[in-house]
Amino acid sequence: MQFDISPYQVVLFDVDGTMAETEGLGHLPAFNAAFEQASLPWQWDVQIYKELLQITGGLERLKGYRAMMQSATKDLSQLPSDAVLKNIHLAKNQFYAQLMAQGKVVSRPGLVRFINQLSLHGKQWGVVTTTSHSNWASLWQAVLKNSIQTEPAVVVCGEDVTKKKPDPQAYQLAAQKLGLDPRRCLAVEDSDNGVLSALRAQIEVLVVRSQFFAEGNFTGAKLVVNEFTELNPI
Repeated sequence: MQFDISPYQVVLFDVDGTMAETEGLGHLPAFNAAFEQASLPWQWDVQIYKELLQITGGLERLKGYRAMMQSATKDLSQLPSDAVLKNIHLAKNQFYAQLMAQGKVVSRPGLVRFINQLSLHGKQWGVVTTTSHSNWASLWQAVLKNSIQTEPAVVVCGEDVTKKKPDPQAYQLAAQKLGLDPRRCLAVEDSDNGVLSALRAQIEVLVVRSQFFAEGNFTGAKLVVNEFTELNPI
C-alpha cells in the first residue's frame, strides 16, 4: 500500500507495541519478575495486563492495580506503599533491560525498512512515548540501533512530561523541540490513548495494530494497518 508522506517533515513513533511487541515479551514478564524479587504475591497474566494497559505509565499501572486490590481486600496493611511500588518499578526496568539484551524482543515486521525509507525521502523520525528513557534506551541499543540508518531527531519519554497520553503534552513537546507546526508531523500509534494524544495535539495519526490493542476503535486515525510491511512510503 502506497502511503504519501510528502505532507510531513517528521514521523513520530510510539514505542511499546508500535515499534516492537514489548508489552507481552518485555514489560509483562519484567513486572512479574520484579514482583517475585520483592516477595509480593502479585502475578499478572495476559488478560489482567491487557486491562491495566488502559493506564499509561508503568508506575501508574502499579498504583492502579493496587487500587483494584484495595477494593478486594480488608487487610490494607498487606498492600505495598508508594515507595515499595517505586522500587518495584525500578527493578522491573532492570529486568526489562536484561530481556532486551538477551534478544527476547525484535522490532515489528517492516519497521526498520519503513524508517529507513523515510530517510531516503528526506524525512526525519522521532519517538514520543510514555515509557521511560531507560526502557527506550534498552530497546534502541539492543534491537534497533544497528539496523536503522539515522538516529531519532527527537525523543520524548515519560519523565519529560507531567501528563501522559491521552493528554497531548508529549506530542506538543516533541513539535516544540523540533520547531515544527504540529500539522507537519505524523504520529504512529497502536492504541486509542495514543491516537487521542496525537489528535489533541493537532497531529495526524497512522495506526499499526498490536497484540494488546488490535481491537481498538482508533477514531480519527488517517489509516489503520496490521503491520509496517503493508506500507510503502512515497
